[in-house]
Amino acid sequence: MAEPLTKRQKEVLDYVTQFIEMYGYAPSYREIAAHFKYGSVATVAEHIESLVTKGMLQKGDNEARSIQLVPADNVDVSSSIGLPIMGLVAAGQPIETLGGHSETLEVPPFMVGRRNSYVLQVKGQSMIEIGVNDGDYVVVQEKEVPSNGDLVIALLNGGEATFKRYYKEKGHIRLQPENSSMEPIIVEAGTPIEIQGIVIGLIRKY
Repeated sequence: MAEPLTKRQKEVLDYVTQFIEMYGYAPSYREIAAHFKYGSVATVAEHIESLVTKGMLQKGDNEARSIQLVPADNVDVSSSIGLPIMGLVAAGQPIETLGGHSETLEVPPFMVGRRNSYVLQVKGQSMIEIGVNDGDYVVVQEKEVPSNGDLVIALLNGGEATFKRYYKEKGHIRLQPENSSMEPIIVEAGTPIEIQGIVIGLIRKY
């Protein structure tokens, strides 16, 4: 079984994960050092090496941004948590109601929030500019009241599920895709919408 993460290692891992979700690529060692106010990138390198050793991260070919999240097939099942795959969610036009599940996906413990969590498979290209591709899996934490800018799973029209960035604005809610060629979904006041949860992790199967 993999060794547990230290408090600081978990903080670094959480920061890397959130950065990748937001920008679609990993932070550099200097960006990590600046975020945590480290005096040297050597401290960052030590934490990253520990996270690689513990199976939480892996190194890529790009030296400047060489950190990658561990693919699903590489997750250490001895320390992972199986979350139910609840179906498909649209990264495009809403497509499918959340339904029952018969499969699970092993995810690292750091991707499991304090509330109930589950997995959805992404269908479509509307979130590609933050690195979420068609066929990827997202880890969702149940949360009914999101903050502006959160990545959310929303139910529209009585059951159609969509994955977008959430903004509550005057008189409406804007569900914004992360694809500059696509238009946002505008949900006017009084139109039914149900927020199922926020996306807190991304897993890619190769």
